[in-house]
Amino acid sequence: MKKGRQQTTNMKHVLDCILAVSLLALVVLTSGCATVGGQVREPYTYSSETYNASGVSPATDQEVLDFLAQDTTDENHWIEGVYECGHFAADLWWNAYTQGLEACMVWVTYWEQGTEQDHWIVKLRIEDETQNYWLWVEPSSDEVVEEGDYTIQDTFCGEEALNLCKTWWEEGLG
Repeated sequence: MKKGRQQTTNMKHVLDCILAVSLLALVVLTSGCATVGGQVREPYTYSSETYNASGVSPATDQEVLDFLAQDTTDENHWIEGVYECGHFAADLWWNAYTQGLEACMVWVTYWEQGTEQDHWIVKLRIEDETQNYWLWVEPSSDEVVEEGDYTIQDTFCGEEALNLCKTWWEEGLG
């Protein structure tokens, strides 16, 4: 009889542990404290003291493609209410800025399954001897997208983009 009671006690202990771990995971995810993957950006990262627009310039298409290949923003995880499309755009924009690349965050709408959707795209300036254009990039995947697939609502470049980034990280995307 003692062995059966011990097995029941052990099973109850295992179930209690599983329940405790599950509850802890739920609290972490819903509190906004979850790690988002490739990088964790703190609000103070987007600092006016470190922003200097004179260090930014257009790049060649190869420089932009090399930047996208090494940037880890697309490795982050979408967490609704915590890390969403605007956060991806903010991080990609900031990373481009720190590499000296001219970029803007673009608030757009597009149609998906008959419903208009809001979204954020990052555009990077390409300029060399033969070309001069903006390369549009989906920040969560590094996919190059077509400008014509979207309706532009607003564009944020330079200090406006910096202020938007700081706002998102200080207040969240409410």
